[in-house]
Amino acid sequence: MARGTIASDEADQDFINAVGFYSWNVAENRVYGDDVIAHVFGLSIEDLSIGMPIDVLVRYIDEGDKQRVAKAIHMAIVDGAAYNAEYSLTHPDGRKVSVRANGRCLRDVDGLPSIYSGTVIVQPALAEPIQISDPLESHCRAALDLASARGHALAARYLSSALNMLTPDLG
Repeated sequence: MARGTIASDEADQDFINAVGFYSWNVAENRVYGDDVIAHVFGLSIEDLSIGMPIDVLVRYIDEGDKQRVAKAIHMAIVDGAAYNAEYSLTHPDGRKVSVRANGRCLRDVDGLPSIYSGTVIVQPALAEPIQISDPLESHCRAALDLASARGHALAARYLSSALNMLTPDLG
């Protein structure tokens, strides 16, 4: 396992609904990301601080999703439209991870694809429903899902922070 990754079941629970941020320098093919991105894709934070080729990240996307996700990313680069996708991947240690991702490819002064930035939100497994007793927490989770689905990354980040304040034991 790469240094700086987390693999325990308890750590996995800490990452449910966590928002990871990434930036991809398209011209140099280098992806940079935070600890959530490192956790999801089985990389070390050190690897992501120097940048990794996009192929290193997408290789773990499940075969049933890989072509669809690659096409959506390609279209976002070509036309500059927002990218939104849900997909599953198999972590290097064998566990399944479901994510919701969004992003957009920005252009440089010459109109060429330059920086592709976005978020990845770790989704709970379908077989493990989240038990919520606090109505405020329930509303925040619903708002987070809505903000994520609509590609409102900043709102999703604030809502994720609010949920961390409401449930400090979950990360």
